[in-house]
Amino acid sequence: MYNIRSCLSKTDENGMHFRKERNLTKMKRFYTILLALSLILALSLTALGAAGGRVRILVDGSPLNAPGAYIAEGGTTMVPLRALAEALGCQVDWDPETETVTILSGTAAEDAPERSALVVLDPGHGGGADGAVYGGVKEKDLALSIALRARTLLEDAGLSVLMTRADDRDVSLYERTDLANGQEADLFVSIHCNASLDHDDALGVYTCAYSEESAGWQLAETLYRTMQAATGAPGSGMEPRPHLAVLRTSRMPAALVECGFMSTPEELALLVQPAYQDRLARGIAAGVLDYLAQG
Repeated sequence: MYNIRSCLSKTDENGMHFRKERNLTKMKRFYTILLALSLILALSLTALGAAGGRVRILVDGSPLNAPGAYIAEGGTTMVPLRALAEALGCQVDWDPETETVTILSGTAAEDAPERSALVVLDPGHGGGADGAVYGGVKEKDLALSIALRARTLLEDAGLSVLMTRADDRDVSLYERTDLANGQEADLFVSIHCNASLDHDDALGVYTCAYSEESAGWQLAETLYRTMQAATGAPGSGMEPRPHLAVLRTSRMPAALVECGFMSTPEELALLVQPAYQDRLARGIAAGVLDYLAQG
């Protein structure tokens, strides 16, 4: 319960925020100056029937349903905070742990920025699953290093990034997409390195998606282009891969990238270099940002 005159007189340009300490007697913030001024003009309080402590309240001419309102000793009108704020189109939230009431004006809610896109980066393999191994280099380690670098770039660009693993651990294929689906991610990018048993001179970037008709195909096309541009590597192709679990079970646009051929000594020598991993990460980040910009 708050003194309505006191509430309207205390303002803060960043919004309204009240802190309840023990008996919720300390008010921390309340509304913007402009909105407070408009409320003073719009709010009409009519105190009738002071006997018995009852008070009738009109907001913009309409009765306010606030049975807890009363006139305190000395003639001060006391009005329940939530009833008044919600009548004025505000959102009221209560945090029991910090004993804090937060009031967000309707205007502030409309002007609040939309949440940043949530991108899931999935470093392939991990734990007991090494992936391809050439010259003592494990695919799981390369994929993780590249993914961590891409995460930094995407976060610097203002996106939210969720990793299916941020260290060397076992994560099943279905756990990866369960995580992405459960968080309602906007994009899913699985990061791997390639190998060829038939061609020891195979080179380049490869991407794939569930099908050419899937939402992930455009993402795969964009990553294919931006990763080549960032690294100078050739393209080794694109194709639909409907049998890959992470592509089949993702509910959001999903693509898998192969950053280069570990089976080719020339390309493996590049893949282990931090500077080249930075370029791959820039290509992945650029592809994600370009795809999101396409709407």
